[in-house]
Amino acid sequence: MQRAGRSADNADVRSQARRCWVVRVMPAIALVASWPLPTGASQSQSTDAPLRRVIIPYLANATKRGDLDFTAAECDIVSNGEEMACRFRQVFLTPSSVDPTTCMITTNGYQRIFRREASGRWVSRGSPEGDCGLVETTTLEDGGGTRWTMTIRTAVARRTDEPKCRAVTPEPEVYDWLNLKRALPCATVQPGAIER
Repeated sequence: MQRAGRSADNADVRSQARRCWVVRVMPAIALVASWPLPTGASQSQSTDAPLRRVIIPYLANATKRGDLDFTAAECDIVSNGEEMACRFRQVFLTPSSVDPTTCMITTNGYQRIFRREASGRWVSRGSPEGDCGLVETTTLEDGGGTRWTMTIRTAVARRTDEPKCRAVTPEPEVYDWLNLKRALPCATVQPGAIER
């Protein structure tokens, strides 16, 4: 008898968590997607060059499917169609280290300049950073409509013979438009860092 009561209690907690996700988290994601993103275009374009706006409305972390990690972008393609300046906004929820029943909601904004590599494929390469010269390469692939995929790879550019640099081989991180709905691992949500 007690087991059935606990099962009902667990169902109530899961139901509350789902309501929490719909009531608190989804509006937060919608809010992040609607925030005005910082403006900025490539240094190489002139001020009177016509731009074409591309919206990437939602991407979810596909590498870590259990994470509540989402991003969106607003991009401007310059008139020659070979360069795209994108402003990204990311929102993620992580369980609190103090109270695992509470998730912290955090946002992050950043910009990238992409170059067209092929039809529907755009690549942004960062500059080498740190002792090992880590280079981050971000690829955006347009699958049509809202079906975008973003892949982030990090590679070692210098001191490749040193053990500490050879050990740096992170797996690519992929964000896509599939599996956007995620189970909420907590019962409540509170603000974390507004900008990280």
